[in-house]
Formats: sequence, C-alpha cells, structure tokens
Amino acid sequence: MNNKRFLVVLASACLTLLSQSVAAKGFSYTYMEGGYRNIDADSGEADGFEAGFSFGAMEYLHIIGNYSRLWVDDLDNASSVDIDVDEFKIGFGGHYPILDRMDLVLDAVYVDDQITGKARPDGATSKTRINDKAEGYEATFSARIQALKKLEMTPHVTYEDVGSDSDTGFGLGLVYNFYKKFSLRIKGTHFSDDSTTDLFIGMRVDL
Repeated sequence: MNNKRFLVVLASACLTLLSQSVAAKGFSYTYMEGGYRNIDADSGEADGFEAGFSFGAMEYLHIIGNYSRLWVDDLDNASSVDIDVDEFKIGFGGHYPILDRMDLVLDAVYVDDQITGKARPDGATSKTRINDKAEGYEATFSARIQALKKLEMTPHVTYEDVGSDSDTGFGLGLVYNFYKKFSLRIKGTHFSDDSTTDLFIGMRVDL
C-alpha cells in the first residue's frame, strides 16, 4: 500500500469514528509518559529512553508525539559498534467507545529515524562512519480495556513502513494506576520478520 492510499484509508476510518454520536468519558487521551525502551532483534540490540505525549484535541480525536534515543549495543557482522538512533514520531489518532469499559483506537504517525555513529565490520581494521536517515509511517490498531479498577489492558497490532523495511507486529500493553493520575505502563510488541521485540517500561501522568 503506498503512502497516498494509506492516508486516504486512514482519513476515512477517522471520519467514520468522528461521525458517531455517542461520547466516551472513561479513558483519558491527554497525558505524558517516559521511560526505558529496549529493542532486541536477530540483527542486533539497542536500548535507551523514550518520552511521549497524547493530547485529546476533540471528542474522538487525539494528537500524539514521541521521541526515543537509542544506543546500539550489538550489531550482526560487526565487532565494534558505537551507533546512536534518534527516532521522532508525530501524528494523530481516533478513538471510539464500543462498551462502557472498552475503546477502539486507530493511530497513525510519521516516523523519522536519524542514525549516526561508527561500526567496525567483522574482519576490518578500522571503523566505518555511519550517517543515515529513514522515513516512513506507522499505524496501530488497538483496544483500551478496563480489565480492573486500576488496571488497563491494550492489545494491539502495528504496521510499520520505514525506509526500505516494512513489518507487522502484535503486542500487549498494561497500564496500572497506582496513585491518582500516576500510572505504570508496560508495552511489548513482537515483529516477525527480524524476530524483533520492542519493549517499553515507564511512567504515565494524566493531565
């Protein structure tokens, strides 16, 4: 699916959500969060921190943004690695309640990856400088389920098309509200192509 067709499908889906007449009051779509992120794949491993926000701009519409700084610890076919990845995401989503304790959510973001550093390929005597950029988009369809009074579950499916790579991942998130507007958030997504697991553990503050 090319980018133009994807945007048309996404806009149609969001307009369908926005055209409904029943409002949901159960879940907050205005919050900030931050924490630890780890990516473990067959081709390498990276970890670092992630910070993001969501802003409930309208009754059924929210704006989202995210920044991650990752340090690559291991890379296939390289004996020495010193690579940083700066990832920026910005986009929007639509949400709609189908039950008192369940919302359906569709998010779409533009993704910009900046990759810089040095790596020494196996067998080489010196490091190769790396300065690369990858752009694309990510779409996530999920459900927010109030499983218990303080526990929310978010099963999801994510499609990524960034640079020359595309993949579909499936995952689950948990949000535990331990004190007023403060919650612990855990989210894991597994992508099959490179056997990649993307894990986030952090704090969320409702605003």
